[in-house]
Amino acid sequence: MTNLVTSVDQFAELVRTAIASNQALTICGGGTRPFPGDSKASIELHMSGYAGVVDYRPEELVVRARSGTRLTDLKTLLGAEGQMLVSDPPVHGKTSTIGGLIATGVSGSRRPYAGAIRDAVLGVSLLLQDATQAEFGGQVMKNVAGYDVSRLVCGSFGMLGPILDVSLKVAPKPEMEASVSLECSPMRAKEIIEKLTRRVSGISASCYLEGQLRLRFSGSETAVTKEISGQGGESIGNGFWAELDNQTLASLVATKDLWRLSTDPSEPFSEERFPIADWGFGQRWLLDPEVNPRDSYGGVGHWTRVRRSEAAFSAETFHPLSPLQMRLMRRVKSAFDSEGLFNPGCMYPGL
Repeated sequence: MTNLVTSVDQFAELVRTAIASNQALTICGGGTRPFPGDSKASIELHMSGYAGVVDYRPEELVVRARSGTRLTDLKTLLGAEGQMLVSDPPVHGKTSTIGGLIATGVSGSRRPYAGAIRDAVLGVSLLLQDATQAEFGGQVMKNVAGYDVSRLVCGSFGMLGPILDVSLKVAPKPEMEASVSLECSPMRAKEIIEKLTRRVSGISASCYLEGQLRLRFSGSETAVTKEISGQGGESIGNGFWAELDNQTLASLVATKDLWRLSTDPSEPFSEERFPIADWGFGQRWLLDPEVNPRDSYGGVGHWTRVRRSEAAFSAETFHPLSPLQMRLMRRVKSAFDSEGLFNPGCMYPGL
């Protein structure tokens, strides 16, 4: 059963219906970031109809929007005031929503230098399993009372309940941004990035691809021009970063089984194994592996299977949890959704 909801009362009624009929709910946003697990829910709850900016205070760098608000609309609104979302998250499609962004916790190339999207979450409103609405966090940056549930929701894939609306801190757009590409070895690329991050350099994105280190600088026109001149290399368009974040680069589009390794940037790097490395080598992409990369990995990072084909080998989407981590996950899930009503099994079996 599919339901496009436009009011909190309709949300609550669907939750009560699900409880009465002993059915679970699959929470859906714009459909551009489908959650990777196999949900056992039979009722689809579509949030895209519950849209609109509730409050926007440009002078305070704060915006509050309903979960179904399209990212394109929100970015347009912020752009008119010379502002942007922190981490400049990707927009995977025209129907991508702010609720889907928070639920999946996705950040863009700016993440290592400006923070993750969860760092921008000030507060959220959730619908609980008893069909009541609960507020967590606040709408201003000074509100830090209580447990930080609002950030816990970020990356929870709807397991804790439907996000009704979210408050975010936003950032001023830089006066200028420019990108360059330098031909160098991975070792040399790491050295360049480390030197740039040790000082005030204006670096806002980095990616190593096909023997080239791509860098983006953001800030005042004077500062960016000076950095670009000092780095040398070939000037490239800033559009590259949107293609990388939205996974529309030719190599990523052609990949049927796509894996991401999130790790310490200092971990040894193999260009043959990872054709793409961004976030200062902290995020590495593996394309169409023949076997599960977790089986032979001995590093400190964790793997996420971003995309898979039906013919690919079987493997969990998210990195397996330790027994202690799983117990903690179960306790959190039970505290918010003891009946297993919301997106059951979308991240790990039995949750």
